[in-house]
Amino acid sequence: MDASLRTRFAELWTRTADGADAQAAWRALQSGYGAVGRHYHGWSHVADLLAGHDAVRGMADFTGLDHDAVDLAIFFHDAVYDTGRNDNEARSAELLAAQAGEAAETDRVRAAEAMIRETAAHGPSADPATRLMLDLDLAVLGAPPPAYTAYAAAIRQEYAAVPDIAWRFGRGSVLERFLARSRLYQTDLFHDRLEANARANLAAEAAALQSGSSGI
Repeated sequence: MDASLRTRFAELWTRTADGADAQAAWRALQSGYGAVGRHYHGWSHVADLLAGHDAVRGMADFTGLDHDAVDLAIFFHDAVYDTGRNDNEARSAELLAAQAGEAAETDRVRAAEAMIRETAAHGPSADPATRLMLDLDLAVLGAPPPAYTAYAAAIRQEYAAVPDIAWRFGRGSVLERFLARSRLYQTDLFHDRLEANARANLAAEAAALQSGSSGI
């Protein structure tokens, strides 16, 4: 974990939840992202999303957004990640609220909580900041094939306890649901840059799973 992430979080927390215990909030994050078994959903994932956000936050498409709310959602969105449960997003949002204390009632923290909950389905959102955050979270789908392959392999490692047959069925269903969408990315910028690559990557992995492989 890059030490700069801790500094960035401390500065963000001061702007967002001044008075709440920053050390306790950081320990809660470290307990999650630093846990054994976080082959993809660890600190590197958080760092990648923050870097992606930094690369676009100054663009005209995203003028006027509360970028601190987006960063806050990024820091907490996978803080709780148990492959045996289906409520990780809600629990991650609840963790943010609990750590924020009285600041949980502010517009910024509430917005970040809502973004985190939206990562459960990655469905269409009417909120511009949420659309950006969701696209950042799915940017890996449009990565160059070697990076996508590494991502898919890391996800498989996180679900190592799942037998291959069950994995092929479950993961394949997820991929097919994504491919059935009219758009994977909700912002025009991410759609134009990544949509075609993402569909190719998803289709390649789906085909590999159907052929009997555990992944591409």
